[in-house]
Amino acid sequence: MVSEFTPGLQLSEMFFYEVVKEIIESKYPHLKYTAALIGPGSEVIGFDDVVSSDHHWGLRLYLFIDKENYDKHYDTLIKLFRTKLPFEFRGHSTHWSFPDPNDSGTQMPQLITEGEINHRIEIFTVEKYLKKQLSLNNTNLTDIDWLLLPEQNLLEITSGKIFFDTHGELSKIRDQFAYFPENVWKYKLLSEWHHIGGEIAFAGRTGEIGDELGSKMESSRLIRYIMRLAFLLEKSYTPYEKWFGTAFSKLKIAEKLETLLLDIFEERNWQQRDSLLCEAYMILVEEQNKLGITSEILVEPKSYFSRNMTIIDVQKVMDELKKAIVPPLDKIQPIGSVDQLLEVSGGFGSEFAEKARRFYEE
Repeated sequence: MVSEFTPGLQLSEMFFYEVVKEIIESKYPHLKYTAALIGPGSEVIGFDDVVSSDHHWGLRLYLFIDKENYDKHYDTLIKLFRTKLPFEFRGHSTHWSFPDPNDSGTQMPQLITEGEINHRIEIFTVEKYLKKQLSLNNTNLTDIDWLLLPEQNLLEITSGKIFFDTHGELSKIRDQFAYFPENVWKYKLLSEWHHIGGEIAFAGRTGEIGDELGSKMESSRLIRYIMRLAFLLEKSYTPYEKWFGTAFSKLKIAEKLETLLLDIFEERNWQQRDSLLCEAYMILVEEQNKLGITSEILVEPKSYFSRNMTIIDVQKVMDELKKAIVPPLDKIQPIGSVDQLLEVSGGFGSEFAEKARRFYEE
């Protein structure tokens, strides 16, 4: 019986060192491999709790080996774990249900006392994992290639923990994908400001005509752009919707922005919402100036033409960022990466990626 909650990442690491490592080395004492827990799952980014344990949560990890050993020993390793793992570890079952085709492939731990164990020790080469996770055949990436990589998928590769490593290739990949290249990062910053600039007057305009629901909805959209900019400024990958706010609260800039953004949601006066939004924009500009990637940008709240609504001069911010971007992204309209172009909860298939590539290159 499990008496208290142990975070999944910690549990999987104990499972590896106390059980899995010995099984591997009893059969393959000279095998070079990496043991890690990366990929999807709230435990990988450290946000799991007791509620998380009701599905897709439990004793699991990934093993990475080279292609030669993968081809030779994959089947044997899978069989080894099926027959040598204990039925449970620290009160948790090592056996999992098979993926439920009627519930998006959901799996849950199921305690058994005899037979082979349907474990979740998944074995990959780094190349196979990259193909599965990012639809990549190689890691020689152009700026356009980077624009096609969803941030959630990149977060899954670079989060979690490597428990043991005599192979080394996964560590190199995690270093390579730690964050976007400078040119791509600046282009994404420009694109997020472009999104704000395109809608910056809408919260006020809808409020002015008495459309309170529309004004609040547009304020919400602008808050999302603000939050995405915050992730970009701190060079932190943005997670999908469920953990978007939680991860934002961990950013340094959240100390200045979080209460302010909550006030915008609660504010019933559209003009005051406009004022608070401008305050948030100015915090972002101040933080961006600290990075030294452009000449210092000075902005102040101002009226939108002759109308009774308040904005800042986003074009001034965009103009300075444009100067910092080099080919080929300096020629592309600031629509952003696939994450900025589309609101998504995960990755894209190779067919979508190819269509998106043609769109950017045109």
